[in-house]
Order: sequence, then structure tokens, then C-alpha cells
Amino acid sequence: MTEDTIEYRFIDSDSLLKERCTHWLTCSVIALDTEFIRVDTFYPKAALIQVQDNQGCWLIDPLTISDWGPFKQVLNAEQTLKVLHACSEDLDVFAKLTGTLPKPMMDTQVALAFLGETLSVGYQRMVESWLDISLQKEETRSDWLQRPLTQSQCAYAAADVFYLYKIWPKIEQKLQEQNRFDWCRQECAQIIRLSEQAPDDEFYFLRVKQAWKLNQEQLAVLQVLAAWREQEVRERNIPRGRLISDNLLWLIALKLPANRMELSRIEGIRHGTIKKDGDDILELVDIARNRAQAMWPASLPSPIGHPYRDWSKAMKKQVRQIAEAHNLPPELLVRKRQMEQVLNRAIRGELNFIPEEWRGWRESLVGQPLIDLLDKLRS
Repeated sequence: MTEDTIEYRFIDSDSLLKERCTHWLTCSVIALDTEFIRVDTFYPKAALIQVQDNQGCWLIDPLTISDWGPFKQVLNAEQTLKVLHACSEDLDVFAKLTGTLPKPMMDTQVALAFLGETLSVGYQRMVESWLDISLQKEETRSDWLQRPLTQSQCAYAAADVFYLYKIWPKIEQKLQEQNRFDWCRQECAQIIRLSEQAPDDEFYFLRVKQAWKLNQEQLAVLQVLAAWREQEVRERNIPRGRLISDNLLWLIALKLPANRMELSRIEGIRHGTIKKDGDDILELVDIARNRAQAMWPASLPSPIGHPYRDWSKAMKKQVRQIAEAHNLPPELLVRKRQMEQVLNRAIRGELNFIPEEWRGWRESLVGQPLIDLLDKLRS
């Protein structure tokens, strides 16, 4: 069977969606996917929701739906497992569209990592590997907000859940055979739990490259500016770079401008930014600099200096050894950003607990061993 022969039906009214949701609440599993546009906005613009159940494939047109209550009930139904592939952006779509996330959920990309694959297996590769079917890729970047959708678009969208529904039982069986189904279930539940948490804007500055080059006063400015930027892009619904880039935030924190003239001399800053947001930026710089020094962030260790470099090498070596011993990709065991944050806290003497992301199935496997290693390195 090819994409062109997959049958699908449209759901383009609240009444049809409610009727189908009644059936989905009786299903033990459904496959989900989304198509969206995210070019000039912070939040994704939902263009299509695909659902595969035991009776067929359904394409929900979000441009014609006003009542998402029944679908929200399906997303929250404990008796109905929602299967997705590479779910992160889909979760953003569901959160913005319905105000909730699919629970319980299994991500086949994550599941494949537990079976020894990398943590970045694409959908086409998965389908080819498990079903020996080569999918077309022509519609990946098409305009999903156009109406009517083309037959090619609909076939592409339907295939994204049709084959996912077929593959999931095979993956589930392999997970069970290798005693990793519960690990995968915990991991996917943690993905949902972390996605539900409110963003901690006060710590976004730690993601800015070269933040470690700033002194405490400059870091205080970067922290305040980064938090402001996060709040503004959500409110204005624009991409971060459209307002102000990470690099420009860093430059402002480095230069500490006191007036519009000094701000305008910073390389890369746009005249429109100065005109619209310049006064706010300067005020935030002044507020951060005049805070009590006890409120400034602690200096960040250099990633190329001692002890950061040596400790980092030791941690990565231990992660690789554990990964090889259990046939798991290292990036599944420990995310790069999480390791950096833990390492920063350990060097500053602030690490006194296992991070939430290292609990559950990771705790005894890699979380506690890494904490023990850091304790040894600090002694």
C-alpha cells in the first residue's frame, strides 16, 4: 500500500469531531500527528490534526473547529494511549489549540532509542526499517494553511499516522521483550510533565552561548534581559530572533549601555528595536545593575578551563560506558544541556540533589553514578 491508496475522511465541524471523539474514547490506542506553520510566530499555527484509529484515518481541519472540548477529553483519557513520533512540536500544537497535552503518550522516536537506535530516527526511516516502505517527502515544506488542501498533501498527512498505527504494536512487543517498556513509559510521561511546567524565564540566560565570559554584573543584566525577551515574544507571538537574538542580548550585557546613543553603537541592533524597545532595554539594564550584588547570578565556569573541562570529560566517559553496556544512545541517557547545568552547579558547590530529569528509570542507571562521580571529583 502507498500513500495514494490510504483512505481518509475529513472532520470539518464540531458535530463530526464530537461524534468521532466518542469512538476514540473507546479505543485502547490511537496514532496522532499534526501539520502546522511556524515561520513568523512564536506559537505554531495548527493546520491539520491527523488521527488513526481501528476504523480508519481521520483528518481534522482546525480552521473549521471551534469546540475542542471533546478532543481535549480524548487527549486526557487514561484508557486511550496516544502514539506520536518526534512529539515535541506536536505538543506545542496541542497545548496552544486545546490547552492540554496527550496523556498517556508514547513517542516512537524515544521508543526506538530504547531499542538501541539513535534519538533522532526520522519517520520515513522508521517506516522503511519496520515496514520496508519508502515514503515520499515532497510535502514536508508545503503550505498547510492553504485551502483546499491538495490530494498529495492529504495523502502525505494520512500516511504519517496510518503507518505509525501499524508500527507501534511491533515496537511495543520489542520493548516488552527487552524489558524496556516501563522505561519508555516513564520517559514519555516525563516529557509530558516537563512540557506542562511553566517556563522558568529567570534561567533562560544559561542557554546563551558565551554567557560564561560575562562577570556577575553583566550576567545579572543578561538574566533580566533574557527573561524580558521570553515574556515579550510569547505576548507578541513572534520568534525570538524577530525581537532580539541571543547574541545581541549577550552584547548588550557585555557593553552595559547607559543611553540610546551607546545602545545604537552595539553591532547588529536594529533601528526599529531601539525605537520601540530601547527605553525598556535601558531601564532593564539599569535595574539589573542596581540590584544588590547578592542577587546577581554566580559567575559561570569556563567550559575550556579547569575543572570544567576535566570534569566534563569524566562525566561524558562514564555516560558512554553506561550507554555501551546497555545498548542505549548516550543522548538518551543524559541531555547535553542538563549535563552542562548540573556541572555548573557542581563546580559552584550548589549541587545537593539529583535533578528531576535524572530520576525514574535513569536514577540508578546513570543519575546516581554521575552524582557520585561529581562528589568524588569535588573531594
